[in-house]
Amino acid sequence: MAAYSDEAAAEQPSSIQVPSTATLFVGNLAWSTTSDDLRDYCATVGNVVSVDVQSHADTGRSKGWALVTYSTAEEAAYATAQLHGHDFNDRPLNVRADRSNVEQMGGTLVFVGNLPWSTTNEQLLELFGQFTPFDVNVKTTMNGRSRGFGIVRFDTAERAEVAIDSMQGFVFEGRTLDVRIDRPLTDRRPKRPAAEESGVEEVQEPTNTLFVTNLDWKSTDDNLFQHFSQAGSTPTSAAVQKNEANGRSKGWGLVMYETPEEAQSAMLQLNNTDLDSRKIRVRFDKNISSS
Repeated sequence: MAAYSDEAAAEQPSSIQVPSTATLFVGNLAWSTTSDDLRDYCATVGNVVSVDVQSHADTGRSKGWALVTYSTAEEAAYATAQLHGHDFNDRPLNVRADRSNVEQMGGTLVFVGNLPWSTTNEQLLELFGQFTPFDVNVKTTMNGRSRGFGIVRFDTAERAEVAIDSMQGFVFEGRTLDVRIDRPLTDRRPKRPAAEESGVEEVQEPTNTLFVTNLDWKSTDDNLFQHFSQAGSTPTSAAVQKNEANGRSKGWGLVMYETPEEAQSAMLQLNNTDLDSRKIRVRFDKNISSS
């Protein structure tokens, strides 16, 4: 990752430092890939401690990604450079550092939208480096393609606000950036419909946003996004809602698609399926208009 270019930022570094990790996320796996297959392949570039291909608890089917841990962070970094983009079982691997430790570190999150599809983490850091974030991350799909937005983390709300004031509307490679506090769609729990309270089944008006409940407390945005990517269409966003005070999950999330038709298809396919060993409930979000 590129170093900060702003001298003032270097004089006042972030108080939060992201630790290096020896664990890698390996995505875009062929459905038939086993942990043993992947271990043998990853061991060609370093000392592998463990490999865990993730699978659905209800069917045992692979989720198409795995966590691979090397003996040291340095070996993991070398493996990333050697394996990312290389074909394994006829599919190019998406290899990056596992971010579960970062997701638990909190901080003030800033959403950066309308990024060019080619934007890398290094470029995002160059854009925001003068404001001293402790982490930047361009969000990608399981196969490594950009989702067109990124998250920049700051150790204080004040630094985040300065970055927003300075960068909102900034034109980067011909695209006007949307920069704001990361508070996807809504930060309040939708009220239960009166019909639901009375036990009467309500006819739902289709929207392009799904309300997903009964999430495991440890489920992340990536877990939610990958699960809903199985329905045939890739979501435009997936966000586990969190308490602002402590950063903990509220146990529900919102998933947005391009069209109500895509959202409806996902709802029909994924309602009552297992995500992180819990059966999720999926319905259209009542707070979002379909117009």
